[in-house]
Amino acid sequence: MSSNNSWQKVTFDQLCKNISDRIEDPKQSKTDYYIGLEHLDSEDPKISRHGSPQDVSKTKLLFKSGQILFGKRNWYLRRLAVAKRDGICSAHMLVLDPIEGKSIKDFVSLLMFSDDFYEKALMVSAGSMSPTIKWKDISKLEFIIPSIPEQENILNITHKIDDTISKNQNLIEKTTNYIFSKSESLLTKGINHTKFKKINMNNDKTTNIPENWIVSSLESVIGNKKNSLKRGPWGSSLKKSFFVKSGFKVYQQQNAIYTNVEYGDYYIDDDKFHELKDFEVKSGDFIISCSGTIGKIYQIPTQAQKGIINQALLKISINENVMDNNFFKFLFQSFGFQRLFLSSSHGSAMKNVPSIKQIKQIPIFLPPISEQKQISNIILDLNNHLAQQQSHLINLKSLRKSILNSRLTKETSIVTN
Repeated sequence: MSSNNSWQKVTFDQLCKNISDRIEDPKQSKTDYYIGLEHLDSEDPKISRHGSPQDVSKTKLLFKSGQILFGKRNWYLRRLAVAKRDGICSAHMLVLDPIEGKSIKDFVSLLMFSDDFYEKALMVSAGSMSPTIKWKDISKLEFIIPSIPEQENILNITHKIDDTISKNQNLIEKTTNYIFSKSESLLTKGINHTKFKKINMNNDKTTNIPENWIVSSLESVIGNKKNSLKRGPWGSSLKKSFFVKSGFKVYQQQNAIYTNVEYGDYYIDDDKFHELKDFEVKSGDFIISCSGTIGKIYQIPTQAQKGIINQALLKISINENVMDNNFFKFLFQSFGFQRLFLSSSHGSAMKNVPSIKQIKQIPIFLPPISEQKQISNIILDLNNHLAQQQSHLINLKSLRKSILNSRLTKETSIVTN
């Protein structure tokens, strides 16, 4: 073994061994703990959720507490974590058991999160659609690792950061739950009301709303122009053959789902744009996903690129004299409104948005415009507070990664066996 003060060159199989204990029928396993790729988050060493062996089939792998679960399929996502209890996992993972001697047990998972491991694994990765990595390919990768005392220092630092990250994640979860509860209350009960009236709903149930609110429909808050509520063009009106390298943007479903106006690179020329001008979206308009993952909403920001929607989107322009834009967005995202919107959708395997007529008839509870703005401002403040917490979490993860990489690239006094 090398000196306690030296660094040493090792192969990956000197640090851990691959465990391939299989179970053909997961339902026969003596555990209630299943980890699939979907239960691991990118660059997050903690397992915060799990499934049940009763819900899966086909061959799985057995693992024990302390072993590393590494997603070998789409491995570049860096989905790996140290198991805290025994269980079974997806066969799309590697189960790695650290070998103590050249490193302390918890050090191996840190090494695997480093850029050094990523760059070397990239050289032996196979496949393009779903890149996969095999034990035989990474087992002989060479790494220069620090001395045992330095490994302990790195672990102490990262554990402290991990504790802070965990506390921040818990705070974000509590804040998110509070915002959901508070928003639902504000959107149905308003601010400081003492007098309410009973309203009969379409499902024969009743609810109470503030006395000065009115029961209306979505049609009443849509803009006055003919194209204020419009589904994107179908069929031959917008073929892929019409797309050009630059021009007027064609907004897609992903723009609404990922709330990113920059997504996608489909464009049409000036002639086609004027032909499809009825489907134009402007600053302040809302676009809503219409097929598959339906009901996601995004507001086109100021200075956004001029363009049209495609057939997977619905656009809505709101009459700002009747409804505040932010209030509409929060109302649309609320649990009650989404339930009404989705209940009107049709299709089995692939859900599709309700018809324009159905959308217009969706009931809404409408406060005075002044109260709408007050409610919007409260929810905006809460969301801004959440965004600050999320930004802090990103910074903590970035700090962890930076410290890890810097501590693992100090190549001094290298010893080879």
